[in-house]
Amino acid sequence: MNQEAETEYVRELLGRAVDEVEVPGSRGSETVFAKASRVRWRRRTAATGAVAAAVAAGLVFGPGMLDDTGHGASVASTPTAGEYTTKAGRFAKLLPAGTGKISEISLVRLFKQAPKAPEPEPVGPYDGAYAVARPGGVGYIAVGVVTASGIATKTGGKGLGNPCKDAPKDGRLGCTTQKLSDGSLLALWETPPTDPALHPVPAGGRELDARLVLKDGSFVEVRASTGFQGKGQLGPLLRTPPLTRAQLGKLVQNPALRK
Repeated sequence: MNQEAETEYVRELLGRAVDEVEVPGSRGSETVFAKASRVRWRRRTAATGAVAAAVAAGLVFGPGMLDDTGHGASVASTPTAGEYTTKAGRFAKLLPAGTGKISEISLVRLFKQAPKAPEPEPVGPYDGAYAVARPGGVGYIAVGVVTASGIATKTGGKGLGNPCKDAPKDGRLGCTTQKLSDGSLLALWETPPTDPALHPVPAGGRELDARLVLKDGSFVEVRASTGFQGKGQLGPLLRTPPLTRAQLGKLVQNPALRK
């Protein structure tokens, strides 16, 4: 992975967190809602340049992991011993039983419909995106880890602030933060679906998001989405995100995501 691709990975992944600056001025409610929709769309599509990156946000894979369609191996959320050897199988082991059929995917390739689109180098062992297939629909879970040095470079050394500070102005709903006993900060929020009529590129469905900001300044982010509509769509949207808010909060704290 060359330096230019790595820089683009960090830029795209962090774009959601630090590039959404409110422009002063008086606006009507219609303009405000349209702006919030654009912000949500920008946060999601920023992921296409990174992890499904990750929000936004962990869409990267090692060489040979994916076929030319952007898909990899598929396993149930309770895989067999043999399936644990695949990346999708190992990730499925971290999920609650019954989550669904887990497949490694590339949102970069699916969104862009570019089978040979390059994948940036992952930071964490599970950085990437995973389709979650259930009867009636397909959603996805995306994981991304960003180092403290990457954040410092992007923010000019300032680091990331409280992700709930500007909610819901930036599209986040029900945003909460919790200081954990180890000094890390856990943030949870919901991202409403975007309107396909406003965005000709893939429009994201309802999404639950979790970010764990660690004491060293790095962070882990996990998104659980009902899916997306448009180019590269994997199937009908799920009725609900593949993980509950509580399950998502537990998953993002799992040390396995950053080892």
